[in-house]
Amino acid sequence: MDTRGNQVGFPQSTEGAVAMLAATSNTTVKAGRTAVDVQLGIYESYMAQADHSDVNAEKIELQAIQTDKKIRTDMGLPAGSALPGGAYVRSHVIGFQVVKESGSEVSAWLLSRATTKSGETAKERGTYTRSLVAAIWEDSDWKLSSAATQRAYQQAGSNEKPPIVAPGDESFNRGGWTAIRGAS
Repeated sequence: MDTRGNQVGFPQSTEGAVAMLAATSNTTVKAGRTAVDVQLGIYESYMAQADHSDVNAEKIELQAIQTDKKIRTDMGLPAGSALPGGAYVRSHVIGFQVVKESGSEVSAWLLSRATTKSGETAKERGTYTRSLVAAIWEDSDWKLSSAATQRAYQQAGSNEKPPIVAPGDESFNRGGWTAIRGAS
């Protein structure tokens, strides 16, 4: 763990890169933890040095502020208010599909389940999302890289997106997904 409480020190393997990519995508916004906290933590812990700049940090912070506002609006809360007990927005990676792999760069599609709950007694709502991300090996760890992600989009092509499907569904396996199972 680093000083922000994020897992670091992933092995230099495809599995290590995918584990880091999943760690950056497994997020929770809840009372006492805003999207700004989450996104700036990802930026500080996981971004490649080439992507570190005051301009990028500010862009990430401003976008996260907008995300926090949208979360509150979607929950019917006033802007700037604290989330009530039991309220959260979570994203959890449930599957992956490697696009390209080498000892220094790995790109993969991630399939995530995003869930939202607006309070302790509220019903949880969920959707599935798909994203393409890439990592480079830098300073003895995997780091998110915008340049590598751009290369991944070029390599993946515009029509080759895997289906957004639930695990356990026959189309999950046909779509080429590998399930990520959490520790019990």
